[in-house]
Amino acid sequence: MNSATPIALPKNYIPEWTKLDFDNNSNLKTDIQNRISVTIESDFKKALNGIKGDMGTGENFSQIVRLALAYFYSDIFRDKIKDSYYSVEMVKGFLDANNLTSYTAIHEIDVKFYKLNDASLFRHCWLIIQSAWYFNSEYFGHHQHIDYVNHYLATGEKLPIEQYNFDQDYLDKRYNTIDKAKIKNLPINGFTLVSQWYYGILFLVCKELQLPVSHFIVSQSDNREFNPITKTSRQLRSLAPFKIIECDIKSAFPTFLDIETGAKLKDHIYNNLMLSEGITRGKAKILFVSVCNSGKYKSKEETKAFFVDCGYTRTECEHLLTLTHNPKRKFYSFMTEYERAAIEHFIFINDLKRCGRLHDAVLFIDNKIKPQIFKVNPNCDFGCKELNRPVYRESFSLSDKRLRYAYVSSIPKGLNLVMTHEASKPEVKGVANGFIFYKEMYQYINAVFNINDFNADYSTFLLRIKTMLSSLKFLNKKQTKPEVIYLILQHIRANSQYVFNVKALSLRVIKFENSPCLVTIKERNYGTIELMVFKKTLDFLLARNEAEKIVNTTNNYYDLFCLMQERIINDDYGYLDQVIIKGHRRNNLLNYAIITKFNLLCTGLLRQRRKPVKNEPFYDRMIKGLFLKSLSLKPQQQNAFIQKGVKKYERELKEFNRLINNRQIAQQLFLIICDLARQKSDLNISENSTVQNQLKADLIAMIEKKDPSDFITGAIEFDKRFKTNIKKEVPTNTDLENAFDTDLNKSIFNQLTIEEASFRGEVFFKEYLQFHAETDFKEKIIPVRKIKEIFNFLELDF
Repeated sequence: MNSATPIALPKNYIPEWTKLDFDNNSNLKTDIQNRISVTIESDFKKALNGIKGDMGTGENFSQIVRLALAYFYSDIFRDKIKDSYYSVEMVKGFLDANNLTSYTAIHEIDVKFYKLNDASLFRHCWLIIQSAWYFNSEYFGHHQHIDYVNHYLATGEKLPIEQYNFDQDYLDKRYNTIDKAKIKNLPINGFTLVSQWYYGILFLVCKELQLPVSHFIVSQSDNREFNPITKTSRQLRSLAPFKIIECDIKSAFPTFLDIETGAKLKDHIYNNLMLSEGITRGKAKILFVSVCNSGKYKSKEETKAFFVDCGYTRTECEHLLTLTHNPKRKFYSFMTEYERAAIEHFIFINDLKRCGRLHDAVLFIDNKIKPQIFKVNPNCDFGCKELNRPVYRESFSLSDKRLRYAYVSSIPKGLNLVMTHEASKPEVKGVANGFIFYKEMYQYINAVFNINDFNADYSTFLLRIKTMLSSLKFLNKKQTKPEVIYLILQHIRANSQYVFNVKALSLRVIKFENSPCLVTIKERNYGTIELMVFKKTLDFLLARNEAEKIVNTTNNYYDLFCLMQERIINDDYGYLDQVIIKGHRRNNLLNYAIITKFNLLCTGLLRQRRKPVKNEPFYDRMIKGLFLKSLSLKPQQQNAFIQKGVKKYERELKEFNRLINNRQIAQQLFLIICDLARQKSDLNISENSTVQNQLKADLIAMIEKKDPSDFITGAIEFDKRFKTNIKKEVPTNTDLENAFDTDLNKSIFNQLTIEEASFRGEVFFKEYLQFHAETDFKEKIIPVRKIKEIFNFLELDF
């Protein structure tokens, strides 16, 4: 019966000395507030300089994290702090949302965006908080490599290699190391691996910030440095809260042997071994190093045969044997000497003081500034690779953030993009309060959308993004670049209520297929000529409606002006009803009042046209007509009929004469509408301020539906209400020849006395004398001012 195959069960191996005193979601309000003081920056810096390492001494990391949180809320976070914000989880979220460093977090938390202050220790705070969150997270303390190694330590049995997801050759190497450690009774277990992993991350932080590493065990042996990074398992070095870069020597030992022998095989040795031995590149590297270091165990003939298989000539092999079989010095020492020189040279020429050495490589936290020189004399090439990549997860939610303005554009300013296209516009209707209105609708395309929206969901948001990108491609005739899309998404994230992962969404958005059918053609009859911002949408609507009201009112004044001018020119004072007033009646009460007043003055009619009064100018003709009509009546009725008819015609004639006399008043009313419409008339009408004031008082009374008051008070009220809002245009002076007064009698030199001129300086006084020497100027004797006597008082020394 076959025994059951052992299974690796995931397990956490976090030692007690690496655990923090709190969780990521623990509320540390009291601890943080107790540490906030005027000396928080110096306290934080002092603690960082003594960070606890694997030596067991130094400042506890939990206390450093508390100081980092206190520094964050003291010098970095500038908004109102809620009680729920006093945790590592929230602070990491704020740092991820507004990352002012050049570092890259592997895992990001999406929370409400706050604009942070770029304080002097922002980088330090960022690295400490990221590390603290990582140590408390699910990503630290367990790994399949640790499970396999720990199981072998505990039972001596190897777990199924086919289920192992990582480098199997390195796992076998670790098994051999464990066997040697058991022989030497060295303490090693899963907790040791996690402890080394923990201190390796802190050591990288110290190197990045150039902090002292006196509390870490760092030693030198055979030209190599041994530090927490070298102690960390290779499978765990890439697991960190931030992106890590590794620069290593390409084919280190073959490179150094090429330098010694003059061969040129460094790029071919491993390939030759792979072909000759039928092994992988990783095993070829292990085989080459093991043979080179086994001078005590292999004969010269065996070693020479191996070098021949690698591609070296016999002369080169003889020189190599002097290194591998040197009784006084190990081959390893020869190689590490070259290795140390190459690493030191690489660090120097690339100014990589912030890196940690890993034998034939260096590790450092990625800050977007990578080495530029990868070739080191005499013939050593370096490679560069990212050990880990960020994990991006899409998310979407709405925060409780309140924006300052009602409309926030989805595209920031400063990008070289065409965002709006407007078709040919119709005739301008008018301009007011920063708005311009047109007589008809015009079409336009706008790529931006308003990101101030509390009701948007993720599908709606994605559709708006896709529509925006489709419109940008249509307007710019090309695809929007990925870096521009990233900047747009960053702008939206920082200036909206939307909470999402910018990097994850940018990767998705870049793959969008732009659709021309999403390009929307809109219509409107207005535009803006000034930069205006509004806190509420209602404020914008009110401002636009107010501007449109002013434009409509002004146009109505102008239309009424044109109609009345035409009537007066044609001597037509009939009922005025041809004007069409646009807008609400309450916004045009003055127009209606002027029309009503004109009709009352000229026709006597208030609302509708009635049968007009007879305006027969010949009185005797009317009497003759009455006499003829009375002949058909009885004699006793004729006289009464004639008298009654004469009285009626006299009344109509008086009414007609009154209306005729009112035409001059109507002309004064026309002058009032000229002022309101800001127009000048060619009609020769003399202004009568008394009549105009009376008319203004009557118009105010008609608008307010009350009896007319004192005409002076009414005129003042009219001017205050209707004329103060009219901006008088400054006339342009086109007569430049007569724009300046050239009369020398009005010169400044004729306005000053010679004494006053002397006080204006030597140059002015010289020109003053020259001016009066060229003109017939009679010198006047000007009495010299008496110089006041100066008294010197005694100085008292107090």
